[in-house]
Amino acid sequence: MRRAVRLTILVFCLAVGGISPALGFAQPLSKVTIQARPFYRTELYFGRSIPSGGTVSDDEWEKFLLDVVTDRFPSGFTVLDARGQYKQVNNEVIKEPTMILIFFYPPSARASSRRKIEEIRRAYVKQFKQESVLRLDFPGIVEVRF
Repeated sequence: MRRAVRLTILVFCLAVGGISPALGFAQPLSKVTIQARPFYRTELYFGRSIPSGGTVSDDEWEKFLLDVVTDRFPSGFTVLDARGQYKQVNNEVIKEPTMILIFFYPPSARASSRRKIEEIRRAYVKQFKQESVLRLDFPGIVEVRF
């Protein structure tokens, strides 16, 4: 019952434009501003199936992140575990474990970041004998709030 009352109070405070200091916020929401910063966004899609057989193991992936990616983007990046799927010409459906890396970088570092991203792609292709690493560059600046 107490939880329902607190939730009701919180919803009411949000609706009227502020939050009570008793709930842990000292100023109304209307006075809180979060500055957005401009960044570019690039995503890389890494298939983990090795053409000659087998897959890139979790340990191999973590070593690749540590040895190749982290040094190039020490301020951070995002790693997503995914599954890719496609149909071959012979109608066989291929499902492949995939890792996605997402990078955000400021306009001032655009050229150097894109060069580093290409280095990461080439290293993965070479190390794990891949045909390619899919790259997705967002065409404009995104706004990021921290």
